[in-house]
Amino acid sequence: MLIDINTYIGNWPYRSLRGNTLASMLTRMNKFGVDKAVVADISGLFYVDCQQSNEELNAAVTSDDIFRDRFIPFATINPILPWWRESLNVCHDKFAMKGIRLYPLYHQYNLTDEPCIELVKAARDNNMPVSIPLRMTDLRERSWLDVNDELTYNDIASLVSEVPDAQYIVLDTRLTDNQEKTTEQSIEILQNADILFDTCRGAGVPCEGPNGESLHYLLDTFGPNKLAFGTETPFLDYCSPFIRMAAFEEADEKIKDLIWSGNANRMLRL
Repeated sequence: MLIDINTYIGNWPYRSLRGNTLASMLTRMNKFGVDKAVVADISGLFYVDCQQSNEELNAAVTSDDIFRDRFIPFATINPILPWWRESLNVCHDKFAMKGIRLYPLYHQYNLTDEPCIELVKAARDNNMPVSIPLRMTDLRERSWLDVNDELTYNDIASLVSEVPDAQYIVLDTRLTDNQEKTTEQSIEILQNADILFDTCRGAGVPCEGPNGESLHYLLDTFGPNKLAFGTETPFLDYCSPFIRMAAFEEADEKIKDLIWSGNANRMLRL
């Protein structure tokens, strides 16, 4: 089984995307042997009320039985909005969405702000994993209108330390030169957390330094139980994430199975 924990549908304001519908994504999944994919709606980053994007995502997923079977919808929730609890309840109870995605850089809050902490606790109580992209696009290629910042492992660890019993999924885990050095305390917090790191961006060869942008770094630092396959489609082409997985070519088959699907299957309760 193969599960992709990092996909989107919808439009990006700053460039054209290909394969950004469920139908086109399903064609790629069938070609590459992907069984299921976690999906969110890009519009949630930009709508004034991101619940509208959750409604659109639900309508798309429930429009066809094959979509219901193959796609795992995640809700976009903005804790700054006064009605975020109602949105979360609708997404969980009515839409049966499996988890949530947070975009603090786009919705302009900190992960350790009280509303965010309350949201994460509510997600925890609903058994909904909390997924957080470190960034949405390569900052070197961003539009001048786009966000010019990215989260770090230290930011994620700060949130985890506030709500240590929640489940977390960190997306776009490639680390860049302008990010803070990950502290030993942060590493320890993340090592002890119920957390997954996706594989979509990391280079397949070891790099120097504690934050080497490397899948080997993730494997060596956090272990095989904390990695999960992700493609970040449609922002990335569908081939590159599979090529990067060659970093685990010499790994034990049990480790490969965990990364391909086992870890995601456990956290998503499939």
